[in-house]
Amino acid sequence: MGIVNTDIGFIGTGGIATALARGFCGSEDFVGKVYVYDINVERIRALKALFGEKIVIAASNQDLLYEAEAVFPALRPEVLREVAPTLAFRPANRVIHIAAGIRLSEARQWYAGAQSVVRAVPLPFASRRMGPVVLYGDDDVCRDILSLMGDVVKVPEEKHLDILSSVTALMVPYFELVAETGEWCAANGMDRKDAIDYVCLMNGALSRLMMADCGGDVDGFMRENTTPGGLNEFALGFLRESGAYAPWAKALDQVYERFYHERPA
Repeated sequence: MGIVNTDIGFIGTGGIATALARGFCGSEDFVGKVYVYDINVERIRALKALFGEKIVIAASNQDLLYEAEAVFPALRPEVLREVAPTLAFRPANRVIHIAAGIRLSEARQWYAGAQSVVRAVPLPFASRRMGPVVLYGDDDVCRDILSLMGDVVKVPEEKHLDILSSVTALMVPYFELVAETGEWCAANGMDRKDAIDYVCLMNGALSRLMMADCGGDVDGFMRENTTPGGLNEFALGFLRESGAYAPWAKALDQVYERFYHERPA
């Protein structure tokens, strides 16, 4: 990934926008400006205080569109539906649409004046420039910008973005699983922080191993990594017999139906 010298703008500076702004401003490969506008003045002042001249406070949302090339409309969906149609996007603008639950079929009309519109799913750890960023749409400049935030996962269909976006709902449940494991270790005499660190390191290594060695044959991969009669075979059998995995898929069904299911025409 090379140097990115594109001025970026955030319409709204909530959690994800702030994470992205921190990521861009902290990247040595980003040499553009970050324009921000939000009715919450404290948020933008806090970013300005952290990053100085890299952050430029726009006079309004429309002023931001005149200054920035790549624009992240980062408002809550219900607010975005009110604000975006009142703005005049320019041919110089490239829009990176990140509002959850609003498909491009609905949003494109708001961004009609822009030269390109893509949709992405950045996550909170973008502030540390790591992890996946799902991208739907074709714009090399936008892809280069998002590449500064982590590993871009480009999908051929918008529905795939919705599916992977639903999977992000498992982030905090994963934290809870790690915490429960740490509590078990602590109850058996370990330091809780040491236990959590170990679990995180183990799971990180397991994820890298699965990415490297597991193709389409998941069952085969699991057999290769399971010792007959060993600890993992016992734990896996117990969890399967207890139905421990079924609620995870049901939770994903509920998230997808609530936030990403096709809206009636």
